[in-house]
Amino acid sequence: MLTISRNQMKIKLLILVLLIVCFLCGTNNKPLSDAQKEKIKVEVKEVADRMFQGCEEANFEMANESFLDSPDFVFLINGYALSYEDAGKAVKPVFASLLSQKVTIVNEKYAIIDKTTVLYTANTKFLENFKDGHSVLNDPTVMLCVFKKIDNRWKIIYAVESYIQKSAVGIVSSKGLNQVELHKQFIGSWKCNLAKDTTVFWDIKSYGSGFESYHKNVTKGKIVLEGKLLWGYDNNLDKYFMYQMIKDVDNLSYSSWFKSNNKCAMFSYNDISNPEIASTKWEFEFKSPDLFIQTEIKNNTPVKVYTYTRVK
Repeated sequence: MLTISRNQMKIKLLILVLLIVCFLCGTNNKPLSDAQKEKIKVEVKEVADRMFQGCEEANFEMANESFLDSPDFVFLINGYALSYEDAGKAVKPVFASLLSQKVTIVNEKYAIIDKTTVLYTANTKFLENFKDGHSVLNDPTVMLCVFKKIDNRWKIIYAVESYIQKSAVGIVSSKGLNQVELHKQFIGSWKCNLAKDTTVFWDIKSYGSGFESYHKNVTKGKIVLEGKLLWGYDNNLDKYFMYQMIKDVDNLSYSSWFKSNNKCAMFSYNDISNPEIASTKWEFEFKSPDLFIQTEIKNNTPVKVYTYTRVK
């Protein structure tokens, strides 16, 4: 067993005290004036604001400018400790999948330790809008950043971020697309050659701000499957919801929204909160006003493609 004498202990404590004193003397702990503190606060806020701007624009390079590229850098995020390199590898792909983010700063505080060190804390909300059309709200998101002035530039040398992710249901994706007008592209009568002797017919009509539709599968002149759908627009979610009733089959519910002017995504209702992990989803692409392609995707792999043409 290792034993330490009292004298040895006193020597170690004395060395520790001397080290602390040396450290404090090495830092510029001379009291700062209010004017100096305000100047430092403005400088740090400018860097923090640019980081948030990069987040809102889904611009990884802009957001990453604030961080110090150093082996000493540490980023703690929801229990994970990442180096500068590891943080880039983890965050950059997320930014690539984003369309934009909306950052709401609830409050922020600056603790100015000395003229080269600032502790910045922020209570925020992050609304993440993804390119596939879904959105996620991180609320609250709490951040602590240690800013250090190096070569006359403020850089984050240590960061902590913790957040609670909430369901995307009830969150509107801010893409600026008119879902009602875009969904009107479906109005009309359509047919698709499903197999050698089987054709799908789909008739869609306007009904208020939504649609009602009837579909049937015909094999050698005989109806083998038929059903109806009622589509309704939800203004709060900016999405369409539909209820499908098929004879002799369990009823089903879906949600759909356009990701661009000619591409629409459709998911089972239970998957709209996390569409990226949906076991099955459908994508529609209008090639022209008289033709669209429907792709069935299972586990993120396309398995079937159907071509619908307008019946005039």
